[in-house]
Amino acid sequence: MPKRQAESDAPDGGENGENVNAGATESPAQSGTEGKIATPASSQPTKRGRVSQAATAPEHVTYKIQGGLRHVEPYDFDFTTHVKQRWVGRTLLEVCACEFVAFPRDYYEASIAAGRVTVDGQPVKSEHVLRDGQLIVHRAVRCRENPVLDRGPIQVVEETQELLVVNKPSSLPIHPCGSYRFNSLIAILRNQETVEATATLHTTHRLDRLTSGLVLLAKTKEAARRVGAWFAANQIRKTYLARVKGCFKKLLDPDSGDLPGVTRLNGRLRVEGYIRCIDRKVGKYTFSAEAVGDDAKDAATEFEFVAMATENESVVRCFPATGRTHQIRVHLLHLGFPIANDSCYGGELRQDCTLPLIPHVRQEAHLDKGQSAEPEEAATMHPSGLVIE
Repeated sequence: MPKRQAESDAPDGGENGENVNAGATESPAQSGTEGKIATPASSQPTKRGRVSQAATAPEHVTYKIQGGLRHVEPYDFDFTTHVKQRWVGRTLLEVCACEFVAFPRDYYEASIAAGRVTVDGQPVKSEHVLRDGQLIVHRAVRCRENPVLDRGPIQVVEETQELLVVNKPSSLPIHPCGSYRFNSLIAILRNQETVEATATLHTTHRLDRLTSGLVLLAKTKEAARRVGAWFAANQIRKTYLARVKGCFKKLLDPDSGDLPGVTRLNGRLRVEGYIRCIDRKVGKYTFSAEAVGDDAKDAATEFEFVAMATENESVVRCFPATGRTHQIRVHLLHLGFPIANDSCYGGELRQDCTLPLIPHVRQEAHLDKGQSAEPEEAATMHPSGLVIE
């Protein structure tokens, strides 16, 4: 996945994450199987753009390394949340299906009927009308996390009494979120004993799951506030490398034509305009030179050509001036040079093991305890990392 570089005008500088998918250059890990025990990653997994739920994790889980991927053996998990004001008067099924989109509506309907979703500790029907402050607990049975690429131990780049800088591999989220709890950077750092199992690490910036690069973690709240102030004051410079389709160098030629919101300056291209979300369920964004709608946010990125990666692909250095969701991906699509394997924004899947994507595996949360899963049909692992069933 994409590489990311950063330098800072402040001591112990870090970088601020953006959502970028580009070609990975790391070599795959050796195939094999290895069991490891992990302690709980967090009690508050969240997903950007979704409602946060507290969660009760198991005391430990087992990792399995196989085929260059890190798997987590299935485990039970309790999601816990209190009824929000906007849910009052709505049915339990409606809220589950609309607010928590990790599972389809029929899954929640079956789980409520089986008593795996309770309100104030009691099983209820799907038509139960929610009241303010009620406690909803969702017991997900035999959760199967999405696998992540295994590149061996997470590399520590620098460590001080207050900060920990590590090199995050592609496919790995920083903190527990969505379908990733134990397969997250902080959980794995604890598991490999880089830090103690009970140590608190504070995230200071975002770095997309599919993006590789430096991650700056704070060991104290004060350090986290200080790093946050550096970001707020633009004292940290962020640089990304992305592998894109086409010969990007041609775009620097003034004779190649003009695009809305694009200017050429000193061997770089600057894209400046607005980004807005066009599909919140899948989290997809679009660019416009002028503000469209109330949720449009200003965004600017500069790009420069580095080299040709292949005959038909370029390596581009990206300098985001703002930190909007999917900013670099959307801006490169607007330029007509999408990230090579970013199928969401103009890229494509192909037989290229250097551009891995990680599959979303089927979860077994519909099973009652004591039931065994039906044998799954053999799935073919596409060289890109997608499971084809």
